[in-house]
Amino acid sequence: MKSIKSPDIDVGVYGVTLDGETLEERTIFFFNSLEKDMDEILRVLLSLVFNPSFDDKKVEEEKISKILPTVVKEEDYYPWELAYEWARNLVFSWDFRYSMGVKEEIKRMGVADLYKWHRRYYKSENSILILSSESNLDIEVQDGGEAPVFQKINHGKNKVILNRSIENAEIVYGFPYHHYDLRVHLLSTILGNYPTSILWKEFRKRAYMVDARAEWHNSRGGFFIYIGANSKDVEKIRREFQSFWENLKIKKEDVEIAKKILNLEMLQKDRSPYRFIHLLKIDPLLKFGGVGDICEAIRDISVEDMKNFLNSLDLNELIEAVVR
Repeated sequence: MKSIKSPDIDVGVYGVTLDGETLEERTIFFFNSLEKDMDEILRVLLSLVFNPSFDDKKVEEEKISKILPTVVKEEDYYPWELAYEWARNLVFSWDFRYSMGVKEEIKRMGVADLYKWHRRYYKSENSILILSSESNLDIEVQDGGEAPVFQKINHGKNKVILNRSIENAEIVYGFPYHHYDLRVHLLSTILGNYPTSILWKEFRKRAYMVDARAEWHNSRGGFFIYIGANSKDVEKIRREFQSFWENLKIKKEDVEIAKKILNLEMLQKDRSPYRFIHLLKIDPLLKFGGVGDICEAIRDISVEDMKNFLNSLDLNELIEAVVR
């Protein structure tokens, strides 16, 4: 597989753009094209990913103009985003402030370092190819490869309160869960930001926004609940939350409505150009064959299944992040 000097131009003639996104555990490269052009675009993409060419001058320009300015700083985040990021820090034992690296290390990094990293990780045993239709391309990727080792950061606490002198207070609660489970996405819908959701019914008098979401990273899950409120109500909400959780009851009607909402959302996302990214977020271990199989599995979840999952989330492991 030879290196291609101008991949953007080579695919541009087909009306296609090559895209990429760095997630917590994966770097994703993807494109959308007509089916008849897929093999040619795929050939260019695979060459770009597995046999790249790095130019010293362009690498330095990229570092200065695009990478160094994006090194994470807390002040770049809205308060609600900051509360979420600190909740994720505590659940996943990482630190979002280092997600783009450290400026000094980036400045020292050169082309030789990039090639060394690439030779170590960009190989067949550390890659997944997802296609929407059958390819006739003879795909050859170098064998071997390894996944980067996740470096845990122990913050040594289960609560973070950041005082930013703002009128609103942003609260995020988080529960770790230790085995991937599709029920967590249904629980997010039962509790989350919908007129029928339990969080709205419980906190709507004092909260201007509520939400619930689930994530899975580094063989560990996080279930998060967000409540945005006026600062004068924040302490009352914090006092009430544990009682709310201990007395939380899920009814059959809650489960059936949430199934309909989740099913519609998944079908809509499956028509999106980013359909495979959405698929990886709800099925990160690729246990299912696609959205159809996931929807079928969700339909089979009973109210008792949901009650059992709810009981598996341990209040002793609850974390809290507040920005106010």
